[in-house]
Amino acid sequence: MELTYSERVKNIDPRPLKDMFAYGVDPEIISFACGNPDSSMFPHHELASIAADVLDKKPVQSLQYGKTNGYGPFIETLRARLRDVQKITCAADELLVTTGAQQAMEMISKILVNDGDVVLVEEPSFIGSLNAFRSYGAKLVGIPLEDDGMNVDYLENYLKHNREKISFIYTIPTSSNPMGTTMSEEKRRAFYDVIKRYRVPVLEDDAYGELCFDGVHPTTLKNMDTEHLVIYIGTFSKILAPGLRIGYVCADADFIDTLSMAKQTADLQTALLPQLLCDGYLKTFDIKAHIRRLQACNKEKCDMMLDCIERYFPKDIYYTRPRGGLFVWCDLKRDIDTNEIIKDCLKEKVAFVPGYAFMTDLSVPRSTMRLNFTAVSKELMPVGMERLGKVIEARSK
Repeated sequence: MELTYSERVKNIDPRPLKDMFAYGVDPEIISFACGNPDSSMFPHHELASIAADVLDKKPVQSLQYGKTNGYGPFIETLRARLRDVQKITCAADELLVTTGAQQAMEMISKILVNDGDVVLVEEPSFIGSLNAFRSYGAKLVGIPLEDDGMNVDYLENYLKHNREKISFIYTIPTSSNPMGTTMSEEKRRAFYDVIKRYRVPVLEDDAYGELCFDGVHPTTLKNMDTEHLVIYIGTFSKILAPGLRIGYVCADADFIDTLSMAKQTADLQTALLPQLLCDGYLKTFDIKAHIRRLQACNKEKCDMMLDCIERYFPKDIYYTRPRGGLFVWCDLKRDIDTNEIIKDCLKEKVAFVPGYAFMTDLSVPRSTMRLNFTAVSKELMPVGMERLGKVIEARSK
């Protein structure tokens, strides 16, 4: 069969995500590559009890088609939770439930990006989102990401001197993927002042906002938003289970209405059963206590990884010290291409994600890497980190 593939597909480089998931499922490899939360923390017994209950008492509601924007009672639960946790007040018609946050990125790109439009992104940034933007012909422009968040002066200078059509700015302000950095409160205010001045929409990806180790959720950009400029994206993948595939978008009602049309062409509606499971969990169990356990578990593993970096890696490398989330970012600061190092690491049965994967230009060699500290067990982490350190030391000589 002869098929001609679209230019949209040709814009996507499949290597980073393909490799990431391949490393994660190989039982012989200690993988720091995936963005997986700690599976031992999944509340599977609680979800099983809810599943049995809803399938017994609500078989039609849980297994039939539903509304595109989401299951009504779950939308109300989301509204209450946004008020309580993220301090975001929204109406029911300002919310849409998605099949994970990734679908939100793809659908938003579909309705906002035309071929050649500029999308401003933190650099480095999440490969899944970057590929979604690329697939709709976006021209990605990187804004440097610093230890306290996006370089706002660089952003303002770009907006001041460039007249290209900018579709939106994409940011993960809290516990960013891949660096693990968090935008300071001062910089959040400065960032919002800039976007308000230049009237540029923002996609705020808050996948890790509830996983700050100290339990304090930083002020969301959406909370500051008085001009309807911020499109807020949340997910339950990191705080309940990624297999539920429950995300959501909070934005102006007109935007949500257009997004709903885009979703109808994608999957009609997010599956009802996962929505009922999520809704039932939030109403039946203490999710705040569950998240506190997650925060403690993640902090312990993060501290262990940082200790292993000190013990096994060269002393002059740069690495981040996350306040939350799932990732540590390392820069080996040498003439070392981590896309080459990974080949040696795989021979030693250890994996990470090379830094090039998170950049706007995938062709440039990078000396950086992303390490996930949540998916690997506490028993295997020192083993894997020692293996990784030995490869880096060997390449450094």
